[in-house]
Amino acid sequence: MIYPAFQIDERIQRAARHAMEEIAPVLKHIDEITDYNQQKMLAAFIDSGVSESHFAASTGYGYGDRGREVLDQVYAKALGAEDALVRYNFVSGTHALTVALFGVLRPGDTMLSVTGLPYDTLRGVIGLTGDGNGSLKEFGIQYQQVDLLPDGTPDYETIAQRITPAIKMVYIQRSRGYSLRPSLFVEDIERIAKIAKEKAPDCIVMVDNCYGEFVQRDEPTSMVLI
Repeated sequence: MIYPAFQIDERIQRAARHAMEEIAPVLKHIDEITDYNQQKMLAAFIDSGVSESHFAASTGYGYGDRGREVLDQVYAKALGAEDALVRYNFVSGTHALTVALFGVLRPGDTMLSVTGLPYDTLRGVIGLTGDGNGSLKEFGIQYQQVDLLPDGTPDYETIAQRITPAIKMVYIQRSRGYSLRPSLFVEDIERIAKIAKEKAPDCIVMVDNCYGEFVQRDEPTSMVLI
């Protein structure tokens, strides 16, 4: 029903109703995923034993901070991960990704991005743009790349060819970012990870899951590779 103050042509109203009827199955599927993940998150809070005491002030030094520790645990359980690091000090997604990259890569290592160029903001961190100060490149970390296919999907054949034991990290960007390519499903990420572990069992598979959290029932971290 349209509020009387809005004089909307009946033809437009019929078109809107028809559109809603057509997308109803899609909206129903989204609602089902939402309900499932909401229960998953609530279960994580329950399993972690979150209580009022976890919200109390600590000494400020961070030692024995029960609230911080249980928050990490809640995220790990909800995302199906072994562990998690949740801090307000991470001022942006790029900051969090940078911490992860510098945390595991060392001089002489090679990072292979298998989803084309990463986000614009991350290119300076890698050393692809800017003056290189403080970048991975300045620290002697090599960058390689596998471009996406013309339709924007991963080039699995080339990925399998390019991953060798010399590759320390296989980097996957799930979201389309500012490009027009399709975002990746968990199944796509799992396929890439399996290829990576077959070709280089000791390599690190890093996933930028930005904008991808809780859009499916499973998360990349919950897919166990046998």
